[in-house]
Amino acid sequence: MALMTMWRRFLASGNFLLTVVLIGVLFIMGNYLSSRHYARWDLTRQQFTALSDQTRQTLTQLEEPLSIIVFYQSSHRLYPLIKDLLAEYERVSPKVQVEYVDPEQDIARAQQLVNEFQIDVNSPDAFHLVIFKSGSRHKYISDTDLADYDYAAMTMQGEPRVKAFKGEAAFTSSILSVTQAEQPLLWFTSGHGEKSTAAADTAGLSELTRYLEQQNIRVEAVNLLQHTEIPSDVKLVVIAGPTRRFTEQELALLQTALEQGGRLLALIDPLADTGLDGLLEEWGIALGMDIVVDPARQLPFVSAANLFVTDYTEHPITEKMKTLMTLFPLARSVRPTQPAPEGMTVTSLALTSDTGWGESKTSVGVFEFDAGEDLKGPVSIAAAAERGSAADGGAPTRLVVIGDSEFLIDAQLSNVGNRDFLLGAVFWLIEQEQRIGIGPKTIEALKLNLTGTQLSNFLWLSLLAMPLACGGLGIGMWWRRRR
Repeated sequence: MALMTMWRRFLASGNFLLTVVLIGVLFIMGNYLSSRHYARWDLTRQQFTALSDQTRQTLTQLEEPLSIIVFYQSSHRLYPLIKDLLAEYERVSPKVQVEYVDPEQDIARAQQLVNEFQIDVNSPDAFHLVIFKSGSRHKYISDTDLADYDYAAMTMQGEPRVKAFKGEAAFTSSILSVTQAEQPLLWFTSGHGEKSTAAADTAGLSELTRYLEQQNIRVEAVNLLQHTEIPSDVKLVVIAGPTRRFTEQELALLQTALEQGGRLLALIDPLADTGLDGLLEEWGIALGMDIVVDPARQLPFVSAANLFVTDYTEHPITEKMKTLMTLFPLARSVRPTQPAPEGMTVTSLALTSDTGWGESKTSVGVFEFDAGEDLKGPVSIAAAAERGSAADGGAPTRLVVIGDSEFLIDAQLSNVGNRDFLLGAVFWLIEQEQRIGIGPKTIEALKLNLTGTQLSNFLWLSLLAMPLACGGLGIGMWWRRRR
C-alpha cells in the first residue's frame, strides 16, 4: 500500500515536472518564432505608425546604412509618436539604425552631437532634433517640422495643442535628402510680374519655397532672357502667376525645352495676358478666357468665384487627394484641347461640381450662367499633359497647368489640400511619384458631449446604482452561504 502511494506521488511529481518543462519549451519556441517573424499591428484610428507605400519603397531601396539620432528629451510630447514611428522604419529596413539621446540624461553624448553636427545650442529647437546621417551627408529636423499646432486651443500652461503629426513626410524627405545622388533643381521664372519665391508676406511664395527645400528640392528664381538654353540639370520650370507677356525669345526657349523632354508647371490667373496660350495649346492644354464659378462649392460670405474643389480625376497627382479640399481664390478654366495633339495624353485634374460654370462676362461683376456663352460644368481648373514615356527610350515631356496662382501663396498654403495638390504636381513632373501623398496624421481632440439628462443618468448610475448592485450581490452570496 505504501509502495502504491509512493508510486502515485512519483507520477504526480513527474507529470508536474513534465508540464513545467513543456510550458518552458513552448515559451522558448514562441519567443524564437516571434523574433524570426516579427510583426506589429497599428490598431489606432488614425494609423499613426502605419507607413505609406511610398515610404516602404524608399526604405527598401536603401543601399547604404542610415543612422537616425533622436536628440530629444524623453518627456517631450512628440517623443512617443517619434519613437513608435521610427520603430516601424527599423522594422521595414535592416539598414536603418535608430539611436535615442536624451540631452538631459546623457550630457557627454549630447555634447558630442552638438560638436559633430554643429548644432546651435542657442536655438529654441536645439535639443528637439531628429538627425539623419548617411555617409558624409546629414540633415536634422526640429519639432516645428514634425507637427502642426493649434494655437487657438492653448492649455493653461501656455502650450498649443498638437493637431497634426507630420513625422512620416518629414522623415522620408530627410532620408531622401541624405541618400539621393542629386538634388532636383527648379527654376521659377521672373520678370513678368510673377509671385516672388523670397517675399515673406501673405502674397509671396516663401512658404512654398520652404516646403520644397524640406523635400530636398532646390529653388532658383531666374530671368529667361538671360539664358540661351535651359540646362539639363533643371528638372522643372515653374511659371507662377505672370501678369505680363513672355517674349518670343522666351517662348522659343520653353518650346525647345519641352521638345527635348522638359517639364513645365504653369499657374496662370484669370484675365492675365501672358502670351503662353499658343504654346500650351500646342501641348494639348487650353486656357479659358473666363472666371470659374460654382455656387455649390462656394466658401461662406465670399464671392462665388472663391471656391473649393473636392472632385478629382484618376491621375498620380490626385491619387491621394480624394478626402482633401483644395481652395482656389480666383480661377480660370484649364481643359484638354479637342482633339489632343498626336502622341499626347492630356487629363483634367480638378473639377467643379455640375452646377459650376466658366463665366465669360468677366467685366460685369454679376455671375449668372448664360447657355451658349459660358462653359457648362463640371469645369476643369487644372490639367496634366504627357508625351512619351521612359519605356520609349527617352525622357517624357510633362506639363501641368493650373488656372490659379493664388492658391499657393503663403496665406493659402496652410490648407493641407493646397499644399498636397501642388507638391503632388511637382513630384509627378520631376518623376518622383513615390513621394506623392505622404500626408500628416490628424490628432483628434476627442470629447464626450452629454446632455443634461444623460449626465444625470450617468451620475445616478455611477454613484448609486453600481454601489447598490455590488452591495446586493454581496448580501446575496452571504445569504446563500448561511443556507
